[in-house]
Order: sequence, then structure tokens, then C-alpha cells
Amino acid sequence: MRTRLALTLATLVLAGCSSPAKQAPPEVATLESPGSAPPSAASPAAPVIRPDSTAAEVFRMQQPWFRCLKGHDVPTRVVEGGLLDLDASGTVNGRIRSAEPDMEKACGGLRPVLAPELDEDRNPYWADDDENYHKCLVEAGYDFVKKDGEWVPGPSWYTDSKPPNESVELGCQAKAFDGRKG
Repeated sequence: MRTRLALTLATLVLAGCSSPAKQAPPEVATLESPGSAPPSAASPAAPVIRPDSTAAEVFRMQQPWFRCLKGHDVPTRVVEGGLLDLDASGTVNGRIRSAEPDMEKACGGLRPVLAPELDEDRNPYWADDDENYHKCLVEAGYDFVKKDGEWVPGPSWYTDSKPPNESVELGCQAKAFDGRKG
């Protein structure tokens, strides 16, 4: 039994120390660019906020960014469920500190980004989509009015006791910001 265990252990050690096997030439031609570096353990890409992302999903997407900021001494606090949030209390406002250039350089790549269709700078149809979004909300009973070409809260907006309905809002957003014109 000891001999078998010793042989197994020796085989594992030798296998770990041996050089990799020669690779057979690929059967399908591939293009390799001469200047490209081999893939490495790159930092994770920032999560993308889609038109149907809930507030809870966005908050979870922010956690790697918040952890990075906390590691760079930006004030954070633990909230419900043990999740982090930026702390705006005390002498250093975490929300302002998180936007400073050194924090942007250290952690900005982890901050969630808007999907192209939600990004006013990248969506050529954003104005149309925003118009359709607000029309959908009005059809769903939300009090918005158009004033000087802009959608603004209507008279009952601040007095209505009806709580926001995230599923209606996300449904309107997903329908309006669909990446297509009109």
C-alpha cells in the first residue's frame, strides 16, 4: 500500500515538473497578430446597466466598484444585506471622493456603465426614446406633462401617495430604449 501511494505521489510530482507537451499544428488556419500579448488575468470589465436592470441589480453591480473604493479609503457604509454603499456623512463625502481623478484611475473601470441605448452620448435616437419612455409612463398613469419641450413632473407628482412601480418603469424603459429608431 505504501509503495502504491509513493508511486502515485512521485508520478504527480513528476507530472507537475515536466514540460508541456508539444502542440499539434492547428487543423484550421488562424490569424495571429505579431504584436498581441498573450491573454492575462485582466481586470474584470465593468458591468453594463441594461434598460431592464432593476435597482437591486444595479446595486449588486456596483459592489466591486464600492469594494475598490473602500480599499482606497473612500468612506463607505454597510447597508441591508451586508452590501456596501458610499457614505456621504462625516468630513469626507464618499460620493464626491469617488469621482476624483485618483479614484477614477484606481477604480473607475469597475463602475457599472450604461448600455449604449441608455447613454445619451452614444444613442443617436435618445431624444426619441426618452419621448417614448415618458409617453409610456403617462399611459401607465404617471403624472408627467410636457413644458417648453421637456417632460416634467405634473401637479400631483409631489402629492400622490402612490409608490413608484419599478416593473412599470422598467417595462417602459425597455420598450422605449430598444436600440431602434422611433
